[in-house]
Amino acid sequence: MPGIRHSEVAWHSLHFSRQGSALEVCVPVLSEAQIATLAASVRDNARRYLHTLSVARITALIDEAIARLLDRSHPVRLQAERVLPLVTGYDADMLRLGLTGYLKTFREPQLRRFLAEDFGNVQMLDDFQPRLKGGFARAFGPQLLLQVWAGNVPGLPLWSLIAGLLVKAGSVGKVASAEPLMAGWFAQLLAEIDPQLGDCLAVVWWQGGDESTEQQWFR
Repeated sequence: MPGIRHSEVAWHSLHFSRQGSALEVCVPVLSEAQIATLAASVRDNARRYLHTLSVARITALIDEAIARLLDRSHPVRLQAERVLPLVTGYDADMLRLGLTGYLKTFREPQLRRFLAEDFGNVQMLDDFQPRLKGGFARAFGPQLLLQVWAGNVPGLPLWSLIAGLLVKAGSVGKVASAEPLMAGWFAQLLAEIDPQLGDCLAVVWWQGGDESTEQQWFR
């Protein structure tokens, strides 16, 4: 989590158990001051670094992370196949096949097609581009996105997390207690590939319905 020392973070344990197997997942519990620090750090890092990257470079970095998740010999993919059935209750074979198909949605050609459908000229996210009706136009994403994810579908956070990166927005995402892992694994892989890009996003948690914490984030 950019701007916050790991040793200063309090942690909450989420427990999962199925068919005699048990798992403990530790999620961060941030103070009001840490929330403000994290939000500012992600926003500032995105402005200094993510905004300087071309869309072509961003899609290439995302594609590299997705390629690692698709590699069934990669440690993160092995961990996902071992742990997600325990967390979600889905059949292991069904989850393995579904995850592979889902991840292929985010390969580089698919991402560029997705952007072209929305923007026409993908380079509008990099610089001003001529318009068919005359003049020039450029597209800007928000400085900071706060995303609250559901946990009923494994890997669901990847859609909005990747979409935020494509429009060069710093992103903070709240994982669900029901599935707190996939977003963090993806963020971890991005940080390994490009540490500066990893500092432009953060994965957090708070108890659902905690209005005090929600108000701190939505200020």
